[in-house]
Amino acid sequence: MGGSVSAPDVTLSKERTFLITGANTGIGYEIAKGIARCGGSVIIACRSEDKAKEAIEKMKKEIQEEFDQKQVDKTDEVAAPSINVQYMHLDLSSLKSVIDFVKKYKESGLPLHVLICNAGVFVADKELTSDGFEKHFQVNYLSHFLLTLHLLPLIKRSGPNSRIVNVSSKGHWFAEFNLENIQAQKSFHVNTFYGNSKLFQIMSMYQLSKRLDKETVSVFSVHPGFVDTNILKFGTGILQLTIDLAVRFGMARKPESGAVGPLIAALHPSLNGETALYFSEEKQKPPFDIARDEAKQDIIWTYSLQCLKGYLNDDILEEIGLKLEDIQTLEEATDPAIGSEI
Repeated sequence: MGGSVSAPDVTLSKERTFLITGANTGIGYEIAKGIARCGGSVIIACRSEDKAKEAIEKMKKEIQEEFDQKQVDKTDEVAAPSINVQYMHLDLSSLKSVIDFVKKYKESGLPLHVLICNAGVFVADKELTSDGFEKHFQVNYLSHFLLTLHLLPLIKRSGPNSRIVNVSSKGHWFAEFNLENIQAQKSFHVNTFYGNSKLFQIMSMYQLSKRLDKETVSVFSVHPGFVDTNILKFGTGILQLTIDLAVRFGMARKPESGAVGPLIAALHPSLNGETALYFSEEKQKPPFDIARDEAKQDIIWTYSLQCLKGYLNDDILEEIGLKLEDIQTLEEATDPAIGSEI
């Protein structure tokens, strides 16, 4: 890959299927468009059907216009691109919605070769979901973790060279590893809790990769860069002013540039058989030390399974070498001191 900042130029079969959360706007939209342009089939999973359908029509129009422009100086007739993109409803603030989505996806009979966990929130004030979790924790991390676990059997069957890509962030630098405040029980700051959610994504990458055959399923995490998307427009105050100034003076990337790193992780042939890699923008490099701390990874892995035990069963857990009774065993074996900041 070298130092290239271009998305991979590959030809995909329409049978190769990509599920992308939050792909109706921003980076997710550009990831979806990049894959559709290459010929792959894309499922946009998000809350709003209207916004998803608008995005799909816009995407088809843009890809057709790109194709038409390329044909201007050519005399040979080339078939117009066939765009295979569809919508499915998913609300990551609801664990029940995740389970309902999984059921409908499996009933559709579609394969799943690449899962791209892209959707996320960045909210100024403390919010809890209807499931009782801090919003960043659930939307950015926990619901994606549940989605991944339930879709693993399908992803495995679609291999070899299936992939799971977490769109993470260098913001994991701001994380505070403290289970006593993991749901904002004591205090809240948006940077900390956004950072926590992105840290846990990276940690889950390492934990999943230990339990999966890398020749069948690769797991990657990608920091797309500081990108000008709707996620940055969350409120007022000094933080919002700083973000607005950074965007105004060209310090933020465009979404199409932010999509390059995730597209490399999802598509590049050189990554076949690789796993547990973190990319900062388009370059492979290690995440911050805390993300690579195996003891802390184990703690979050155990805590996450405990949070989800009402939504898991032995068939799902078997994919990662566990049973429901093992979650209880893990809970009993957990050191009570893990609640303190470590």
